[in-house]
Amino acid sequence: MKIYTGIAIPTYNEITNVDKLLKKLFEQSNNISGLDVTVLIIDDDSPDGTANLVQKLSKIYKSKTFRIKILSRKTKGGLGRAYIAGFKKLMDMNVDYIIQMDADLSHDPSYLTSFIVAAKKNHDFIVGSRYILGGSTPDWSVLRRTLSKNGNLYARLILGNKISDYTGGFNMYSTDLLKKINPGLITSNGYGFLIELKYKATLTAKNIKEIPIEFRDRVNGKSKLPKSTMIKNLILVIIIRFKLK
Repeated sequence: MKIYTGIAIPTYNEITNVDKLLKKLFEQSNNISGLDVTVLIIDDDSPDGTANLVQKLSKIYKSKTFRIKILSRKTKGGLGRAYIAGFKKLMDMNVDYIIQMDADLSHDPSYLTSFIVAAKKNHDFIVGSRYILGGSTPDWSVLRRTLSKNGNLYARLILGNKISDYTGGFNMYSTDLLKKINPGLITSNGYGFLIELKYKATLTAKNIKEIPIEFRDRVNGKSKLPKSTMIKNLILVIIIRFKLK
């Protein structure tokens, strides 16, 4: 059975990372039997030329079962709007599953195998988790790790314990599940979009699976996570819980 998988990757000024990422995804995909992959780069008009480089790479990293597409947006509309646009385009391509991941190499393409194994076992929501046995954040300071763990503990207390990692951005959804969730109706943006999307998935999914991942800090470029995000997300968790109860 062939699994048609879309990989949605938002980008903004990722020219130093995108070549390595796409090469690794190409190599990893070709090692997995029965997999057909469409990588969709959703670029928010990066001034560093990310979109132009992706166009060139799409002619290099291609095969019968692997292709790279680009969705260029003229305005920087935020992470949530980028994912909504990317999900819609990939679902129009009739893929079976969609993976969301970052472009900065903090999400290792080698985990693609684990996601596909879970999908073949009919899991419709697969979470890449830093907070189960085998998961880790080796580059983080003790303070950052403590804040993140406590933030996820807080989210689980409010939103439920079906998953351990509400804030991570490396996840896989069946398109049937996404159609039921209808991400286009999610009003949260930025990293709050990830939390709301995952919470809605826990309410709707038939078969949830968490796989452990090692999350690495970006090597090239600057982090796009504002310092105020954690505080905003603590408030957002309560809003999401009562909005969707």
